[in-house]
Amino acid sequence: MYYPFLFFVILSPIPFGANRPWAWSLFAALFALCGLVFFIQVLLGKRTLHLNFKGLLVSGFFWSITVGWILIQTSSIAPDSWNHPFWKLAAEQLSTPVIGHISTNINQSYTALMRLISYAMVFILSLQFNRDTDKALLTFKALAYAGLAYALYGIIVCVGQFDTILWFDKWAGNGVLTSTFVNRNSYATYAGLGLLSVIPLLFKAFDSSLKYGLSSNFGREYFYEHVLIKGWFPLLITFTLVCALLMSQSRGGALSTLLAIICLVIILLVSNKIHKKTGLLALVIATSIICWILFAKNVEVLMDRLDALDIESKGREAVYTLLSKVSSDNSELGLGYGTFADSFRLYRDETIVGFYDKAHNTYLENIFELGYLQAVSLFLSIAWLALYCLRGVWVRKRNWIYPALGVAASVLVGTHALVDFSLQIPAVAYTYALMMGAAVAQSTSTRK
Repeated sequence: MYYPFLFFVILSPIPFGANRPWAWSLFAALFALCGLVFFIQVLLGKRTLHLNFKGLLVSGFFWSITVGWILIQTSSIAPDSWNHPFWKLAAEQLSTPVIGHISTNINQSYTALMRLISYAMVFILSLQFNRDTDKALLTFKALAYAGLAYALYGIIVCVGQFDTILWFDKWAGNGVLTSTFVNRNSYATYAGLGLLSVIPLLFKAFDSSLKYGLSSNFGREYFYEHVLIKGWFPLLITFTLVCALLMSQSRGGALSTLLAIICLVIILLVSNKIHKKTGLLALVIATSIICWILFAKNVEVLMDRLDALDIESKGREAVYTLLSKVSSDNSELGLGYGTFADSFRLYRDETIVGFYDKAHNTYLENIFELGYLQAVSLFLSIAWLALYCLRGVWVRKRNWIYPALGVAASVLVGTHALVDFSLQIPAVAYTYALMMGAAVAQSTSTRK
């Protein structure tokens, strides 16, 4: 069941990042089927269910609070005083009884809940399958190879100026690389996760190349030859993904990925996991050279976007201000999970220009939809897993690179969520859930 499951996650970016009703419904059904088969195998005694993680229990507690509140938002059991006034107005206009809810659109809330549960299912299945170290390595290798394939496709389309996504003409993001995604920022987050996924392959190649050190001529010759023979492909993947990331011209994606890599290096240095400092120096030098070459060719375009304070930026600032005000007025109940596109229209004023079906800040949007405490519970459920991975870096004597990558991936998506909605794209969320499942699974020794 592991291979079909992994194949579905890798396949998810192809239909517009799975950000279409038919696509996210299909993948939710596929992952539900994978979960059903897995748990049937557990009941038959063919598999072992691994749930003895303290971090998982705490995270599951916070997550269940959020899910429970979403169910209350979509039910009719809440007091009438909790229901949104929209339902009362609808009853007056229709002159018929209308059942009130906290959520302004229960169908959208159910859909968003289905997606949230499918992300959790990917995480749980990844946690089970990737207890095996070989499976964990294969998972990250598959994500790295998939990242290479999507990056090459995006580069070909961008350089060839085809302005297409698969067999469809592009309707947004013309002239920049988006691969199979519609939004360049969404692809940039996916490319960043792919870049993190190739790091275990790089470490494996460089670590084996330093068998005889670099102090002798033989050691240096062995290092260079071994890197060229064993490490050329991971380096090629790294080069291609960095190139695709910069060609997306995503400010948030580039900076979030850079911050994630910096955090990864700092964690490994502070935890003393990198004992061969010469190997780290060689890796940093090689990566810096590649980044410098690519950055020099894209610096003008990237800096123009970093300095741009256009209508879009001002519009987002107005949205953030209004969201903060509305959320403060309705901090306990929220307006319904997944209902931002409809609910925001009820509160927007003349300061908002343009159409916003996303807040471009996942934190503010979730607070707007769920209420403060419930949204914070959702944030804590993810943050606790990242902290568990951080603990795993110190606890593990080997395979510590996987929990370290879990922390780095969380930094990447968490930082980018401040300025965009990439984590709300199903393919990105599935990929992140897969990586976190593997990272948490490897945060504790299998002997325990």
